Amino acid sequence: MSNSRRYAYNLPWRGVFLGAMCHGGLCIFTACLATKTESIFFVILGGLSVMFGCFALVVLTRRIFFFRVLELTQDSILYPHGFPRTRITRIPYANIVSVKEGALVPNITLCLTTSKGDFEIGAARFSCRENYLGAKDFIQTRATAEMAGQEEADKILAAFPEPFIEPKDWERYRTHLVVSKPLVARLVKASWFAARCLGVFSIPWLLLQAFQLPTLSLVGFLVVCLPVTFFFTVLYWSCAVHPERVTKITVLANGFTVLSGLQTWSHSYLDITGWATVDREFEGRTLHILLLRKLNYKGIAYTRSMAMPDGPTRERFVQILCAKKVPELPGLKPEWE
Repeated sequence: MSNSRRYAYNLPWRGVFLGAMCHGGLCIFTACLATKTESIFFVILGGLSVMFGCFALVVLTRRIFFFRVLELTQDSILYPHGFPRTRITRIPYANIVSVKEGALVPNITLCLTTSKGDFEIGAARFSCRENYLGAKDFIQTRATAEMAGQEEADKILAAFPEPFIEPKDWERYRTHLVVSKPLVARLVKASWFAARCLGVFSIPWLLLQAFQLPTLSLVGFLVVCLPVTFFFTVLYWSCAVHPERVTKITVLANGFTVLSGLQTWSHSYLDITGWATVDREFEGRTLHILLLRKLNYKGIAYTRSMAMPDGPTRERFVQILCAKKVPELPGLKPEWE
């Protein structure tokens, strides 16, 4: 007997009508433009008009005939999303790093932070508020049970410091690793990157040339594309020289989050297949580095490096990993060596 809970989870009718009206308006607008053009532009605008019309029809028919269902099983959430085709994403409770309710008015949203990305469950998509509250309570209960983990890990986490920042020496050390390489080798890599950029930019121009459609001359194409290619190459060079920015790391019960610039990355302990510690001397100071072996969304293993502000902080992080049954990999090496 299945203990899963199923809830109707569809776009509200006001959103359906608004989406259909927007796509329908674009359909009529592009159709009017198509009647005033000729040749290839008539075909392009006509195709866009048909596409927008199909989207308007899909928005209406999908809401009427194809219902979406949010299913909560004992070990995961079956989350429906996507347009126009509905996709089901399985979100294990063990991969949930944090759960919080958004304060956006009038739409209340349950925000799930997981190691595979962020997901939002909107109250407006449920048939009634009671269903949303029931789903929210069930998710929070299951996620909290998974987050609890071993008592040993919880005790260590309770004594863990507030979110910490990687030391400035770590950023300078990574820059030193790049600039210490031979200049010729770095110029060759930058030139190869520029060649690939120019090749990508030239594809539309070559297609227009092949079909004998109006386009820029070779000189005009180079005048436009070379500065753009140079800009992206300089950006690539700058990112290579400064590969790491100082990040804020927050350790949670079921994982940790890393803030880099305006981007937050969430990691679950379940995705970590091993760890190791290394120390490096730089400018008379010791860098306490933690290496984590992880799997990306394709299942390919890679190594992530984090510098801790001091040795005791790294040791407490390692104790949590051990309590979560993450094995040590003594042979793990940094990706830059």
